[in-house]
Amino acid sequence: MEEMDDRIKVSRSVTYDIPDSAVVFRIAWHFVTAQPGFVLSEHSEAESTIFKGKALFTGKLDDHEVTVRVWVEEAQKAAEITSYGDDESVLTSHVEGLANSLRDALVSYRQLDEVQKTRLQRALIARTCWDRIVHLVLTRAPAEAIYIQVAHGREMFIRAIEGGDMHPLPLSTTPWLQKLESMPRDQPLPGDFATALAKKSVEWKQETSKLLQKFIPA
Repeated sequence: MEEMDDRIKVSRSVTYDIPDSAVVFRIAWHFVTAQPGFVLSEHSEAESTIFKGKALFTGKLDDHEVTVRVWVEEAQKAAEITSYGDDESVLTSHVEGLANSLRDALVSYRQLDEVQKTRLQRALIARTCWDRIVHLVLTRAPAEAIYIQVAHGREMFIRAIEGGDMHPLPLSTTPWLQKLESMPRDQPLPGDFATALAKKSVEWKQETSKLLQKFIPA
């Protein structure tokens, strides 16, 4: 965070009363990377007794470089969304939009029944997997780490649509998983394959976002 100390910072806090702080964290994450061009750059979660989640994202707004931090701490029952950049008006509009989207989504979440909440939670996990794949590709992570995210995202998506119509997304992951299995587990992916997989994961993210819209507003 040191490199952001000299940038303009705009923050908004959203309090919540639902019991699952991880859901709040992943909904906020979803709204950040639903914006074209925003990618995950850092991520950490701690789920011992008290949930703590932090994620950093980078992107551009009106040709301005922007970094967004999402921080959720169960002890505070609040989600803090912070945008860093060089134009205060752009940052203010941006972070207020994200905060309002999160508030609206939490209202919708409270109205879901338990089955719907479970499906949403699974879809949110799948949604973060696709973003994590792009991050892992960009940081030249080993094939095994990327395989885990593709497999986990596929599993969570299947469980999210359980009882619903079949969807082509899980089938589309199969050839990618097979190819990943054939690669050295401790080596980064070959360039062309890595680029193609990152592009494919964006498609999976978009399809998962459509599923999420059945439960929470866009």
